[in-house]
Amino acid sequence: MARSDTLRREIVTLESKISSYTKDLSKYQDAANKATAAANKKRNEALKTKSDSTRRMTISAAEREEKKAADSLKKVGEIQSKIVATNKSINSKRTSLASALRNEQRAKDREDVKRRQTEKNHVREIARLAKPTSIIRYVPVQAPKPEPLRVLYLTANPDFVETTKMNPDGSVESTGTWLRVDQEVRQVKDMLKRSKYRDLVSLEHLPAATSMDLLDGLNEHRPHVVHFSGHANALGLHMENDQGTIEGSSLDFDLLARLLGSTDEPPRLLVLNACESLAGADDLLQTVPTVIAMSDSINDASAVVFASRFYAAIASAQSVASCLAQAKAAMEAASLDGSHLPEARCREDVDLSNLVLVKPPLEG
Repeated sequence: MARSDTLRREIVTLESKISSYTKDLSKYQDAANKATAAANKKRNEALKTKSDSTRRMTISAAEREEKKAADSLKKVGEIQSKIVATNKSINSKRTSLASALRNEQRAKDREDVKRRQTEKNHVREIARLAKPTSIIRYVPVQAPKPEPLRVLYLTANPDFVETTKMNPDGSVESTGTWLRVDQEVRQVKDMLKRSKYRDLVSLEHLPAATSMDLLDGLNEHRPHVVHFSGHANALGLHMENDQGTIEGSSLDFDLLARLLGSTDEPPRLLVLNACESLAGADDLLQTVPTVIAMSDSINDASAVVFASRFYAAIASAQSVASCLAQAKAAMEAASLDGSHLPEARCREDVDLSNLVLVKPPLEG
């Protein structure tokens, strides 16, 4: 049974208890009122009688009624406390239910994505077997040249529904998640300025990037590194729409690979600072020798620390293996979740421990 179903049943049970408590509350409140009224009546009778014995008997009867009223009011207080505690439990379980529904929806979405990815992979394999050659250009690994490293840094943050919230009335509210990509770029640039070989790294930032911006950037800047920060899933990237509408545009990984390979100087490294983007590594390695991407969902703070420390190490002429290790260690040092998420994938002829993208000048 799903967690949400269990929570729904528990909420129904608790609401049933509230109904029962409410009936008992009304019963004991009525009993207290009747006993109080009877006690007052007996007290008034005792004041009017001239017989001492009758007065004593009437006062005794009044005291018995007052005790009944006190006992009933005690029950009223106990039931009210139970109602408060039960309502608190119901609210807690409703919060848990909303969280469970979000988690179950995400799990369902992940399963749907995996299923579609499996189907896609099957179709690709059939297409590959039916064709004598691949339609994606395989680019050999190139050694770095004594020139500044060119980084094309694309960011995109279209409205993307990612979370849902259950309201007390049972309605579900969907909200968009906006990433702090501008903060990430600012931090990266700041770390580059403080790095040893800062003059050997040139970063070109393309905000609100579309797929055509990527193509234009490849033509204009001939980047050695292409970086994307934004939303993604196991099928592709979520970029801005070329038509300028608020809805984003999906860029499948196989098409991304073809775009990156459709230039005379494809990049040596692709960095995808986006959720679940590692799923596209097999497609992308047909064009780019090395891919660094995220194996699952990554939060804003972790993404910013990863990117800033990674490029700080790049600009210090560290190997890509060391750059990745430094970025992951920095995430751990900052007590951030997700240090295990950034992973590298490369071709068999690439050794990340020897892959240095910044070549410092010879020191005499």
